[in-house]
Amino acid sequence: MKNKLKHGIEEQKFLHLGKVYFLHELIETGELNEAELYTSLKKFYFSSCKKIVAARIPIYQTQLKVKPKVIEVIESENKWGSCSSAKKVSFNYRLAMAPIEVIDYVIIHELCHLLHMNHDRSFWRRLGSIMPDYKEKQKFLELYGYALTF
Repeated sequence: MKNKLKHGIEEQKFLHLGKVYFLHELIETGELNEAELYTSLKKFYFSSCKKIVAARIPIYQTQLKVKPKVIEVIESENKWGSCSSAKKVSFNYRLAMAPIEVIDYVIIHELCHLLHMNHDRSFWRRLGSIMPDYKEKQKFLELYGYALTF
């Protein structure tokens, strides 16, 4: 992802868990130049996403009775998450910008793929059994996903 930060980064606002923060509220800004601030902010989001996913996956893997073999946080331009047939689940670091219930939706979605590798009716029924309002979370990502970037 290219550096999209505008001049005057320290005055800009950034999302974290669905709330708006100034840069200095998220990372140590110190004497860093804009490129260093960008790198530091990206590291913050990666780290935050890893912590959130690590804390939330056990809740849902127990409910779904599944266990991924590998869990990773990645950078992706077009996916919030993915699941491979080798039981590797991946999550986009930009999820750390979304509200926790939206992150939970993506986690549940990918864990459901460990049971159903497609989006058939059984997949959506299983997802809905854990998160009945999942369509609202999908709608959030459709409407506001473009804004979960910096």
